Amino acid sequence: KGNPETADGEPSAKAEEGTCPPAAVKVEAATDAAAYPAGANPLLTLSVTNTGTEPCNLNVGTTQMEFVVTSGSDRIFSSADCQDGGEDLLKEFEPGATEKANFTWERLRSAPGCAAVASNPNPGWYVFTARLGEVTSEKAVFQLD
Repeated sequence: KGNPETADGEPSAKAEEGTCPPAAVKVEAATDAAAYPAGANPLLTLSVTNTGTEPCNLNVGTTQMEFVVTSGSDRIFSSADCQDGGEDLLKEFEPGATEKANFTWERLRSAPGCAAVASNPNPGWYVFTARLGEVTSEKAVFQLD
C-alpha cells in the first residue's frame, strides 16, 4: 500500500489509515484530590478524547503513556522510568469518546533508567502532566502534606 503522501509529495506524518491525527487527540491530566495528607497516595488519571469528527484508531497502550510529576523545574517522577516492557493497545475511538487510565503514585521519586534515588518528595506543591504519544496534557496541580 505504501506510505500516504501529502499533496506536495512529502510523506505525511500520519501513520496507517484510520489512525487518529494528533490534532484530534486531547489528553487531560487529573488527580482525585487537590491535596493529600501524609501517607495518602495520589491517584493520577490520564484521559484521552477523540475531538475529531471521524472514528479513528489510537494506541492507548502503556508504550505510549507517561505520567510525569514535577515540582518547579525538578522532575520528580515518570511512570516510564521503571516501566517493565510496555504494551501497544490499538483502540477505535468514536468522535467524542474518552478513555481513562489511572496510576497510583506512591510518592516516590524516580530517575531515567530506574536509577536509584536517595530522597523522596517533600511536602509542597506538585504538577502532574499526562502524555500519550506526541500529545501532552495541560497541568494538574496538587499538594502533598
